[in-house]
Amino acid sequence: MKQNRKREPLRLGTVARSLIGCMCVATFGLLYVYGKNRINRLGDEVGKREATLAAVEKRNTMLAAQLAQLKSPAVLEQRCQQYNLGLVAPKDTQVVRVYEPGSEWDAQIVKSTDPVQATATKMKAPTAARAKKSQPKEMVRR
Repeated sequence: MKQNRKREPLRLGTVARSLIGCMCVATFGLLYVYGKNRINRLGDEVGKREATLAAVEKRNTMLAAQLAQLKSPAVLEQRCQQYNLGLVAPKDTQVVRVYEPGSEWDAQIVKSTDPVQATATKMKAPTAARAKKSQPKEMVRR
């Protein structure tokens, strides 16, 4: 029976195709594993950064609450007494209210080309409705 079998030599094209196919499969396999590994590492990094963000936001809200407490009038008064600063709230006679001009002042600043209109605008007195629009600003006299 040994005589019936014929030994044919391996062809170069067949060997080359087989090697190229194996190399392609191996390359795609390695790239797949690398990609999965990279995705896992990035997921871990995202988790760490989210934990850091949550901690920073918690600290931020805590500091905002602390700032609001320190700005409260009761705490400020207590600190003034604690350090003997001698600061007190101003009396009504020491407060000067300055009214911010409204739109009527803007109309007077803009010069009109018509002289009759310009004199009419200058002569016009501010009405009570316009005076209500102006908001007072407080200034403390020392």
